[in-house]
This record gives sequence, structure tokens and C-alpha cells, in this order.
Amino acid sequence: MAESARFDKEMYLDILQNDLPMKRYVSRGDTPDGVDIRGPHEEADSAIARAIRFTRSDGTPRLQPVLGSAGMGKTHLFWVLREREEEPKFGPYTTIYVPSPPSPVRVPLHFHACIVDEAGDDLFSNAAKMLVSRFGNVSDGGGQDIETIMDHALEEYPGISSDAVKVLLQYQLDPKRKVVARRWLLGDALSQEELDSLDVHTVLEDDDVTLATIKVLSEGAREPLALFIDEMEGPYNTHGEHGERQFLEIMKRLYNESKNIVIVASCLTEIWPRVYDLADAPMKSRMEEPVELRHFTKNDVAGFVVRSMNRYWEEKNVDAPPNPLFPLTEEDIDTAFTKSKGVPREAIRHVINRLDGILLGREQTAVEEQDDYVVKLTPNVVIGAIVKAILIAGIKMDVEVRLRTASGGEKSQSSATVVLERDGTEHRVSIDVPNVKDWNRSGGVAAYYSAKRLQSALDEDEAEIAVIAIPEESHGAKFESISASLGRRLFKLRLNETTAKQLVEMTNRAKLSEARKAVFLDLIGSVFGPSEQT
Repeated sequence: MAESARFDKEMYLDILQNDLPMKRYVSRGDTPDGVDIRGPHEEADSAIARAIRFTRSDGTPRLQPVLGSAGMGKTHLFWVLREREEEPKFGPYTTIYVPSPPSPVRVPLHFHACIVDEAGDDLFSNAAKMLVSRFGNVSDGGGQDIETIMDHALEEYPGISSDAVKVLLQYQLDPKRKVVARRWLLGDALSQEELDSLDVHTVLEDDDVTLATIKVLSEGAREPLALFIDEMEGPYNTHGEHGERQFLEIMKRLYNESKNIVIVASCLTEIWPRVYDLADAPMKSRMEEPVELRHFTKNDVAGFVVRSMNRYWEEKNVDAPPNPLFPLTEEDIDTAFTKSKGVPREAIRHVINRLDGILLGREQTAVEEQDDYVVKLTPNVVIGAIVKAILIAGIKMDVEVRLRTASGGEKSQSSATVVLERDGTEHRVSIDVPNVKDWNRSGGVAAYYSAKRLQSALDEDEAEIAVIAIPEESHGAKFESISASLGRRLFKLRLNETTAKQLVEMTNRAKLSEARKAVFLDLIGSVFGPSEQT
């Protein structure tokens, strides 16, 4: 009673009104979640821990599907795995967030970018040490000729793996070339002179080269790599069965050709049966039994509020109120649980709405919609955004747009090819994006290779028009030469970090700015030509 009497309600309300608690109800792969309620994901925890434990034991990859409807906490599970990396039951392992690939093109590069962004230097160093240990007879390679070690290593890693091995050994053993070797391993844009200095002939563009690089890196990993794929149904949602089949084919290759990898694939419960049916028998045989996230109970909702408010008061450096739910009540918790039907995201949204009503003096407040996706400017993501932009513009011009194929076949996806159809007339457009880490710098030789792939697609009649997205600063004699030779058949979209992200964000909302819409309307108009305009 004495403690309650000392409780200054007005002071606490003033604190709350000046800085509202619980502002976020959507989990994102780039923003840690502050509070976790373990009950809804306990079954998933156990299944993933088991897969990681077995992979740590034998190095064999595992694929663990995790199912849940929208708002059930699939993305939140990534942060759970990240927090538990060092727990005895789970760890050690490294968690890597892989945003849903919006298109089935250049998927290995999408995986590679996520892997090296999270654990690049450790993986580079460990893979190089593994090679030196195996082929140099001395763990650190001290005093040994790098060429001798390289010759021995290339006997076991010939062909498409050879460049990755060469670069890894130079990264570890040649201080003068370490910086440029690191840039190659990161997938950065290099000049021809830099490639020559490394004595390599490829860049991380081709699917086979990229998968071979991931293979060597994973072999050298000292602990399992847990790849958390957020919404593996992304290609299905955007491009249907064909898109998902191509994505599953890449996942199968990643499984077959790598070691020490656990793929945690989250998927909407409603879509999973269709995705599973698209997988071939070998792929199905590699999947662990799916586990499903469960709904919040009423106690889970209350527990989330109590933990969130305790964290809030700690940050404000004041004692928590006697009522841990304050300023909410048991009735508010019951209402949030009932209205949300136990869906975690909806329960939290209702709690935030009620808090705003109490603290802002309004009983009905509109909680702003929050994005749940992470923009990562891999070629896969940018190509996906361009395809969506063409689709959005196509609707205005009564043009149907669909992904036809990825050039090079299902196992070597380089450029996307889309079909534009109107009034029974079809035209094909090939789309390519160079693999660059920084869109504020030149695309280097990667831009040239990208243009060269498009030139091949046009020369081989795979497409009639080509679209290339390149950094604004991209130049280079070779690129400009191809660009000039293709003339109006090559549609150039120059972007920087800001405009590239804006394009991805807009198309994820199925929108385009007026300026961008005009660009893609012009593209479609040039594809059909004046005689075909309506």
C-alpha cells in the first residue's frame, strides 16, 4: 500500500507521453527485436538446434522449413537464432539473414552477398588457412612458396573453383594483393588491371563461379552457417511456379555442393503445399520435417507487454510502476488477444493502438503501416525491381508482362528475360545488372560483363531489347563500345545507392513515382514501336 501511495501516476504518464513505448510491431532483418516470447517458437527452436547439431557433427547441409502465416513471427525467429548463437544447446554457429529473393535470377550472388556481408573476413581467413594446411604442410604457410601451394591446391580445385582458390591464397599469403583479393571475394567491381594482378579470368557474376566460391568458403568454416531465408516463397509470389522452380534448383545445388550449411527456410503456411509440390524428389528428400510457429496465448500477450514496459522503464532509468502493465489493464490485454486471434503481430499492433489512445487522448488511432522487408541491392533484388516496374507500367498500357526464363538454362541464370504481350503480339526484353557492392562507385569491369551478356542475348535472338541497370559513375572504354554498338536496343538505367533503393522500395509497394513511371512507359513504348501503339 505504501509503495502504491508513492507511485506518481502523473509523472509516469508524462514520461510515456514524451516518448511513446512499443513503437514497432513488425520484425525486420536489419533491426534487432528487443523482446522475445519463446513459447510460440519452441518447436522451431528444437528442430533448428537439432539440424545445427548434426551439421556440426558431420558437415552435411540440412534444410529446415519453418511455417507460419503472416505476422506469426517468422522474421523474429532470425533474431532468436542470432541471440542464441553461443548458447550450449544451439551454438556455436553463425546466423546469416537472407532476404526473400524477389526473382529467380542471379540467386547464388544473392546468397553470396548475404554470407560475406555477415562473416566475410572470418570466412576468407578460415578458408585460406584450410587450403594452406591441406596443401602446404604448414598451418600458416610461413616460408613456403605461394605458387607451390597454389599448384597443389589447384589439382583438387580445378576449373571453375580455381579462381576462388587463387584469390583466397593471395588474400592470406600475399600482403601486397590482400586488399584487391578481398574485394574480389566480396564481389566488388574490379578493373581489368586488378583482375590481371590476381591472375584470374572471372568475377563473381556467373552462377557456377559463385557457387564454387561459396563451396570453398563453407568447407573452411569452423562452425555451421545458418542461412535464414526470410519468405522462401518470394519467387513464387512474383513469378509463379516457374520462378519458384528455378529458386528451388539453386537451393538444391547449394545443398549438394556446400558443407557446414543449415538452411532455415521460412514460408507462409498457406503457400507451403504449393512450394513443396514444385520441389523434385531429390529436393524433398533433403528437407527436414516442417515445423510451425504457434499463436500467442493471452499470457504471451501479457508477457510481451510486461517485458517491453520493464525494458522501457530501465531505459528511462526509473523504477517500474507497481502494476507492470501500466498504463494498460488486464482488460486491454484481453481485448488485444481477442481481436488479434493470437497472431503476434496483430496483438502487438492492438496494444500499440491502445497505448496511443490512452497517452494521446484518442480512442481510435491509425497505426502507421511498417515495412517488413530489408533492401539489399544484390543483382537479384535490382533485377526483380526492374521486372516489377515494367509490370506496373505495363498495366497502364494494357501490356501483360511475365518472366519467360533466365538465360543460360535453369542451372546458369545470368540475365532475366521477360515477355511483353499485347493484342496477341509478343516481344522479349532481356534485363541484366552487374554485381557491384557500392552503387555510388563505377561498375568497373562488371558493367562490361553485364553489357556483354545482354549483347549475346540480342545476337542470339533471345530478346529484341535489352535493359541494363548500372551505377551512375560507370564508364570504361569496353562498356561504352558495347553500348554504342547496341544503340537504341540497349536501354540504360543509371542508378546510385539512393535511387536504386527507392526503386526497390517503390516496386515492393506496387508503385512508381511519376518520373520512374515515365521511364518505363517509354521503355514499353520503344519495345512495341509506333505502329503498335494504341
